[in-house]
This record gives sequence, structure tokens and C-alpha cells, in this order.
Amino acid sequence: MNARDWLAGGAAGRADVVLIGAPISKASISPSQAWSTPPAVREMCARFPLWDAEHAVDLSELQVHDMGDIAGDRDDVDAAAAHGRIEEAVAGAARSGAVVIVIGGDNSLTRPAMRAMQRSRHAEWGLLTLDAHHDCRPADSGSRNGTPVRELIEGGLPGTRVAQVGIHPFGNEHAHAAWAAQHGVHVYPMPEIRRSRVDTVLATAVAALVRDGAEALYVDFDVDVVERANAPACPASLPGGMSPDDLLQAAFLLGANNRVRAADITEVDAMADVNGITVRLAAATLLSFCAGVASRSKAR
Repeated sequence: MNARDWLAGGAAGRADVVLIGAPISKASISPSQAWSTPPAVREMCARFPLWDAEHAVDLSELQVHDMGDIAGDRDDVDAAAAHGRIEEAVAGAARSGAVVIVIGGDNSLTRPAMRAMQRSRHAEWGLLTLDAHHDCRPADSGSRNGTPVRELIEGGLPGTRVAQVGIHPFGNEHAHAAWAAQHGVHVYPMPEIRRSRVDTVLATAVAALVRDGAEALYVDFDVDVVERANAPACPASLPGGMSPDDLLQAAFLLGANNRVRAADITEVDAMADVNGITVRLAAATLLSFCAGVASRSKAR
């Protein structure tokens, strides 16, 4: 069985992981057809088996339920209605007790998806992003893919319960970096990843969030954190980004962390891909995260 058939064969009921597709792109600052990505990622999963040889994990032991895609925003004037649909879908999935994974779509989905987790599972939440950007732009023109972190903080999430891994030296305006610093966001930029292994940086970031009160974690995998040569379908990816290997290692490690209750994979435009490079990386990120979740039971 390949990973696409595994996803398709999962049934409702008791699931370890619930998958939701969020085909949205109207909130993207850069022109994007990221609405095309959720089905492309599912189809690309046919390229992968269920056996993770590095971690000796078989995904067939993990119960998965793919809820399919919410209605996207292609026929809407903006992303607002689709954001509402994402929030309701994630809230419903969260009540099952499963780990929730949202496949986007642009990064604006992080705000409604995390809000749904916050209201459905009562805990002190923290946010960990793997992203080249702070996403702290002011939401003057509504929710965009550059605003979710600022919106969540302005909505009540303490800035000290946000950690950002992979921030690019030339990925942000000075004002946005200053806003993040002013609100106590923990920032671990690309030079720190180059100096230390990604597992060390992640351990430090998670420890900081827990120290500042986070009991449950939401993870945002913005694929534009990756070196542009390896993520050509991400409109805002940059030279000098994270390696694919580091992203996949991070996905496994965060999936294995019991505090992580939800994640998203965003900012891939499947229509702009080159030879499936970026979509295949997104699919591998999904499966690496699921392998981490599957390893939780082995660790007990």
C-alpha cells in the first residue's frame, strides 16, 4: 500500500490523525494558486511507501481520517468566508481528540485553524512556526498570508508563547522584526540553524514555549522556509533557506512531541511547481510528521 491509498482508506471514527484540505489563495500577498495544492499533495503521496526506515515506523499502524477539502475561496471575493469554513472544520476535527493537520493553501489559514484549536481544546496554547517570515504585518487590508502571527497575538495569544524557527536575514521589514521583538516572540533565525543542528534549535524553542506557559502546541510548516532551489513553488521562498532534510527532521521531531496537537503545511502553489519538487517535499513533510505521531506510542 502506498501513502495515497492509506490516506484514502482511512475511516471516520477513532483516528490518531485527522487531515483537512484548505484550498485557499485569495489572501496571498504574492499571486498564487495555492488552492491547487491539497489534492496535489494527496496524489503525490502515491510516490511514498508507509515504512519510515530511519525511525523504524510503519504508518499503517496509525489511524488516519481524511475529511477532504473545505470549500475554497476561488469563487469568493476574498478569503473571509473560507477562513470561517476552515475554523469550523478544524473545530469539529479537534473535538475528536486526534492530532489535526491542515494542508493549504496560503498561510492565512493558520489564524482560523489555531483559533479553532484554542476554542475546542481548553489549554494554554503556544505557536511554533517554521517560516522565513515573521508574518507580523498589520492586518490593515484584512487577513493575509503575512498577518496570522500578528492577528493571533493581537487576539490574545501571548507573544512569549510564539517561537519562530528559520527566519531569513532578508525575509522581513525592520518594522515587522521590531514588532515581534517588542511582543516577546522567540526568534531562531537561519544563522542559528546553520550554527547548531535543527534538533537542538527545536528543543530550545519548545523549551522556551513551555517555560512561558504553553501546554499544547500548534505548528505551522510554511514551506517557504526552505532554500528556494528546493521550494520553487513557494512564491516567497529565498536563497539561503533551510535544507529539505532539516524540514523533514523537524517534521518528525515535532510530530513525536506529545504537546503538539495540530499542524499545518502552507504556501505551496502546485500550479507553479517544477517537476513536482515542492509538492513532493510537502507530501514528505506530511508523512514525516505522521511518522513522528506514530512514534509516540512506541515511546510509551
